[in-house]
Amino acid sequence: MTASPARVIVGGVGYPDLCDYSIGIEIQERLSAWDAPPTVSVEDLSYNPIAVCQRLDDEAPGERFTRMVIVSAVCRGTRPAGTVHCYRWDRQLPSNDEIQDAVTDAVTGIIALENTLVIIGYFGALPAETIVVEIEPEAHEFGGALSDAVRQVFDPVCERMKEFATDDESVARLPIEPLTFSVPPGMRVL
Repeated sequence: MTASPARVIVGGVGYPDLCDYSIGIEIQERLSAWDAPPTVSVEDLSYNPIAVCQRLDDEAPGERFTRMVIVSAVCRGTRPAGTVHCYRWDRQLPSNDEIQDAVTDAVTGIIALENTLVIIGYFGALPAETIVVEIEPEAHEFGGALSDAVRQVFDPVCERMKEFATDDESVARLPIEPLTFSVPPGMRVL
């Protein structure tokens, strides 16, 4: 294991009480009890992406986060429920129209991993290195229970999040990939 970068923020994005779409919040809550190194901050990032951007900008210039490890339920529909996909985001922003769509979604209350990353990236608040942990959801309904498939990956994902926060070699082994937009829960394409 190698030393962690100067500052790391670890967080989850999700909807409270929406079964599998709550996984980001649930993992963040579990990791909040972790005796993390002083260079690691575990925070809920499930609020307006503009506010997340402001939160990151609040850090003094010499104290800014250099790595973000972020987890969320992301429905791709092409993989089995409970599939975990981890990668380093290549930080390539979408077109200006797609950025505007992300901002519009954010101000209307949609909480989505992609919107959060695109908006904080666009406004220059994104840490230099961003590790994305996607979990394919199964249950999309009101309630606090995770589906069996997602519950089975909960503990291993918590351990991976800790590893990505503290181990540069583990991060270096991750593929670098673009961000792919998914359809947030409850949204439909007209």
